[in-house]
Amino acid sequence: MLVLISALLIVTIELTEDFLERGWPRLHRPADGWASSEGLRLLWMVVGGLVFPGIVLLLLNLALLVWRDTSASPVLILGAILIAIGWSVYLILVSQIGGLEEYFQNLGTTFPLAVSAIVLLADLLLLIAFLSAMPDVSLRQLLPPG
Repeated sequence: MLVLISALLIVTIELTEDFLERGWPRLHRPADGWASSEGLRLLWMVVGGLVFPGIVLLLLNLALLVWRDTSASPVLILGAILIAIGWSVYLILVSQIGGLEEYFQNLGTTFPLAVSAIVLLADLLLLIAFLSAMPDVSLRQLLPPG
């Protein structure tokens, strides 16, 4: 699972890099009429900025599960599901598969705001799961006896 998620992370980084180097798509005015295409691009970049820390937190949580040989908590499972939803939407957008990207743009600003809320919640859940799975280590244990 760690290798698969790491490989998908590398693919996502490459697709994001290609997406940023291209010009913004042909859409000049979003469907809602009041937002600019640059504003939509910025909102999707916010989604991307929230997706990447979530992926790293998911990788850290999985590494902790393997290291401590424990089972996944419900908080981790919910966070993983939510980050998978946000990640897949973001991946579809940056890969521009089958015209879905234009559909996402036509939804206006509401859709990237909703996806960013989902991803932000996933990031918080994954952070909580990571902090609760960390072993308890006090500073006294790290200092030499003396």
